[in-house]
Amino acid sequence: MSKAVADSQQPEGYWTRSMLDPEHAPGPETSGTAFFLYGILWGVNNDLLSNEVYAPVIEKGWKYLSTVALQSDGKVGYVQPIGEKAIPGQVVDADSQADFGVGAFLLAACEMARYLDIK
Repeated sequence: MSKAVADSQQPEGYWTRSMLDPEHAPGPETSGTAFFLYGILWGVNNDLLSNEVYAPVIEKGWKYLSTVALQSDGKVGYVQPIGEKAIPGQVVDADSQADFGVGAFLLAACEMARYLDIK
């Protein structure tokens, strides 16, 4: 599953709202990206996934989260609203925020700190 998740990461480091069809609802989405990055980092940090294989995924994902999703005022943007599906045409931008997006960001950040400490 980790390989399939990694393979659907966009070149800019994020995962789209529809992983199997990036054109359905294109553009970055932070909560999913943070949760996927958290999972991959946890796997590497606990020696279940290869750092050699997943380091590029981690690097791209963290770059997106720390330089695009995290706003200069400390807010976390590009969070899809609560819902069960990606809606084409729905705007998700720097001002799109939700508590669960911040929580996902913080989970990923904690594992990233651990990753940097371990590696």
